[in-house]
Amino acid sequence: MTSASSVGADRHDIVVIGGGIAGLTIAWEAARAGRDVVVLESSAATGGMLRRGVIAGIEADLGAESFATRTSGVVDLVADARLPVQFVEPRPAGAHLAYREPWAFGALRRTRRAPLPRRALIGIPADPAAPDVARILGRDGVRRALAEPAPAHVEDEPSLADLVTAQLGEAVATRLVEPLCRSVYSHDAASVRLSALHPTLWAEYVARGSLTAAVDALAPAARAGSAVRGVEGGLWRLAAELHAAALRAGAVIRTSAPVVSVSAGVDGAVVLRGGETVHAGQVVIATGPSAAARLLDVEVAPAAPVRLTVAEITAHGLTRAPVGSGVIVAPDVPTPAKALTHVDAKWEWAAAALPPGTSVVRLSARDGDAGGLDTPADIARAIRVLTGVHVAPAEVRAHTRVDWPDAVCTPTTRALLAGAAQRHGIHLAGAIAAGTGLASVIPHARRVAADLLSHPIPHEGARHVR
Repeated sequence: MTSASSVGADRHDIVVIGGGIAGLTIAWEAARAGRDVVVLESSAATGGMLRRGVIAGIEADLGAESFATRTSGVVDLVADARLPVQFVEPRPAGAHLAYREPWAFGALRRTRRAPLPRRALIGIPADPAAPDVARILGRDGVRRALAEPAPAHVEDEPSLADLVTAQLGEAVATRLVEPLCRSVYSHDAASVRLSALHPTLWAEYVARGSLTAAVDALAPAARAGSAVRGVEGGLWRLAAELHAAALRAGAVIRTSAPVVSVSAGVDGAVVLRGGETVHAGQVVIATGPSAAARLLDVEVAPAAPVRLTVAEITAHGLTRAPVGSGVIVAPDVPTPAKALTHVDAKWEWAAAALPPGTSVVRLSARDGDAGGLDTPADIARAIRVLTGVHVAPAEVRAHTRVDWPDAVCTPTTRALLAGAAQRHGIHLAGAIAAGTGLASVIPHARRVAADLLSHPIPHEGARHVR
């Protein structure tokens, strides 16, 4: 347990359930405004999917390792909280796509690797005829994408998969958009809408009536994979420093404090395992979707798990960074990985810290429930498929696996949780409310904090939820 002070009379103005980046953000905002706030985190450490570990002798991320620059939310928080972290840009090599040759059949369909299109958003290209796009789509795919029709009813938003297929064709949807959607957002394109993943791009599309024109207006000219930033020494430092800032502001942060039930309303009660009760004027749930559903007493589909394997590799061929900063994997490539990040090829600080001849590779599992990335032989095989570099199992010198069983929140689950929380007067924060990524989660958490602080703290009465 870590705290700035004792729990005292076990009554707080605000109780935040979940100590990920959203919960820590709200705790810092509330504490600096003079509110009595406590964070209850079920695990032994805060940070959520920002997690620290040691691999190849260096401290590194065992969770998220970069954030999108589509909003200024992360940068603004660091500046406002005066967090002592240094932002860094990825090295300029960019990322690649691993895909199967679309013009071959059966055993002749080899896995190819090519740089991701330079000017694209969520895989949607600004110019389907650009050489780096045409290489992946093939002649027929380019011809279809160039024939983008005017949309019949822009206001009736279909799924991202249906939208891209209707406007640019199946090749763009399956070879570019689907791999990016699955690897970056942990959703298949059929289950999400463009307005949820990239509201600005959706607005441009509605205004222009053309996906390619919308991307052309917004996409940077930089190499794909570079529209992100990181933190010197690892993104985990962001959560660690925010935790410290919240404590300095006066927040109480309790770890290993799982919550079993919540009562909403005035002076509501939060009951921890073991029967301890903490009373709250206002409650925020900032957990994973399944945990939130349990506390709100609502039935949702089981959350999709996330699994990450981080490995130390001593294969000489990897030191040449043959796929730049990493690989996004098309669904038909025969591998259990949906993405590979070559850490020292992406971040200069990691390259400088590692011993000569050593690389660190992150493999994100396509199916968090399945195996296939558990042994040195598994890891070596996946790296060979995705990079073209022969890696012997003996060259996988160390590896560690990290699982988040309650990570991915679908739009349907998000809507159900929002409805239940509203009925019971409880606030939601984190990915269950804001969507995926720090660029969305942090600004949303700050808006939640502002809403909490705009209301006086109630003192009596309660309404039972579970």
